[in-house]
Amino acid sequence: MEDHAPLISIIVPVYNTARWLPRCLDSIQNQTFTDWECILSDDGSTDESGVICDEYAAKDPRFRVIHKENGGVSSARNAGLDKAAAPVILFADADDMLAPDLMEQACRLLKEDPEAMVIWGLSMNKSEFDASLSVPRTVTRSTLNAMSWNSALFANVYTQTYSAERIRRHHLRFDTALGSAEKVGEDHDFVLRYCALEKDRRDFPLFLINQPLYYYEQGNPNSIMHQLDRMDDSTNPRFLPDPEPGSCQSLLETLSGPGRPTPPSEEKALGEYLHHFLRAFAFGIWSAGQLGEPLPSGLFSRPELTGLLDLSKKHRFFTVYYLPFRLHMAKFSARLYAWEEEYHINYWRAREILYRLFFRGWKK
Repeated sequence: MEDHAPLISIIVPVYNTARWLPRCLDSIQNQTFTDWECILSDDGSTDESGVICDEYAAKDPRFRVIHKENGGVSSARNAGLDKAAAPVILFADADDMLAPDLMEQACRLLKEDPEAMVIWGLSMNKSEFDASLSVPRTVTRSTLNAMSWNSALFANVYTQTYSAERIRRHHLRFDTALGSAEKVGEDHDFVLRYCALEKDRRDFPLFLINQPLYYYEQGNPNSIMHQLDRMDDSTNPRFLPDPEPGSCQSLLETLSGPGRPTPPSEEKALGEYLHHFLRAFAFGIWSAGQLGEPLPSGLFSRPELTGLLDLSKKHRFFTVYYLPFRLHMAKFSARLYAWEEEYHINYWRAREILYRLFFRGWKK
């Protein structure tokens, strides 16, 4: 029987994601479009991830497995690119999920215009992602130049299609110096270089699917988000203020008492109001850590704090503290405060990572 080249190669770097990997692979196996191959690039996993990859490949030949020494996510994706056989390339992370019709939607649009890039939405909220699966897909047409090839739309690697021919013709690969908590941004770097390949030659078209077809898992302790939370604190305490005992409790009382401040109606003032009080909570968490004090019971679920977060979401005001507070990441929140107070480079790195990954379109 003659070998058949699939239409889509989806590359999945795998490293110690045994807890989530079956869910990811099931979401690929259950695609309504069936003419694909999935290249699982096992980057030296020390848990059961490699075994899971082999089990899926044994049952479904569309899964192909590469076992390699640990070299980082860029190295793992490059190994997948070397083996990809299809004209269309997709990427996914091993702890994430695809909507069942993602490949079908992409192929339908590429059939209309094979030169196009198809882009779809991302959600980090599982309930929102599940609800979107039954929503009719809406598509907007644009071009690379109209969207700006430096747009935040291109901040990650797993929400768009790629031409394998274009990648091979230009020998494009992920930068292996990037792809860790210390040096992030390998996704954005790859996408920008991919778009720049054609910038001087022509303005290729884009199809924008206006629903989230990709779910980004937040709970993986090996993800860059959680690696950031574990980074050593390199701030210099000589430049930080004195910690204040009971700061969070005092702030809760200020925001719930009879003379509590009222959020301003003017947009710019509201943004400043939200950042001010969220930063004040981060200072309180930092102070408690410095003094060895416990935080107020249920702090991250208290209405005084969640009310600020809900206002931020409602008005789409981005603040670097939004996601750490939503995820109850006390240590990361305190570290962000210390970095911001000292104008540390890590604050600006974290700010850009959070915005590009999760808050594109929000007001900075």
